[in-house]
Amino acid sequence: MKKIMLLLVLCWLLLPGIIVQAEESDRISPLDWEISVRPKLSMAEIEQERWSYVFTNDIGIYVFDHQSLSIDETDKTQVNVLTKTIFTDPKVIDKLNEVYKEKLNEGDEVACSEMQMVFQLKRKMYAVTETRVFSARGLVLEDRKQLVRFTSVQPKTFADSMYNIAQDYKRSN
Repeated sequence: MKKIMLLLVLCWLLLPGIIVQAEESDRISPLDWEISVRPKLSMAEIEQERWSYVFTNDIGIYVFDHQSLSIDETDKTQVNVLTKTIFTDPKVIDKLNEVYKEKLNEGDEVACSEMQMVFQLKRKMYAVTETRVFSARGLVLEDRKQLVRFTSVQPKTFADSMYNIAQDYKRSN
C-alpha cells in the first residue's frame, strides 16, 4: 500500500513538470536569435535600398538595381542590368496617362518604368530587352519583351552612365 501511495505522489509531482516542458518546446529555439543595433528594415525600406541613383534629367530620376548586375553566361563581354525611370515631369506623366488611360483605375497615374538592359562592353553598345510600366498603385500597365537591337551608347546620357557602371562591374568580377 505504501508503494502504491508513493508511486501516486511521484506521478502527481512529476505531472505538472511534463506539462510545462511541453509548453516550453513550442517557443522559439534559443539558437534562433539576432544581435543588431539597428532596427529591422521594413519591406519598403528594403525595396528602397535595392535601387541605386544614377542620373536625373527633366523626364525623371534614373536608378538601377545593383543586385541585378550580372555577366551574360553566353557572352562574357555582355552585362545585364535592371533599370528604373521614376517619372517626375508632369507633361510626360500626362502623356503616359493618356496612353494607358484604359488600364488605369480612377485616381491612379503612371509612376515609373523598368527596363532590362544589356550592354556590349567591347562594342560600346546597349539594348533594351524588356520594358514594364507601373502605375503609382503598383499596377502593371505594360509588360513587353523586345527583340534585341543594339544601339551605340551616346555620351552624357543615361545609357552612357549605365555603360560605365557595367564596365566597372565587369572589371571587379
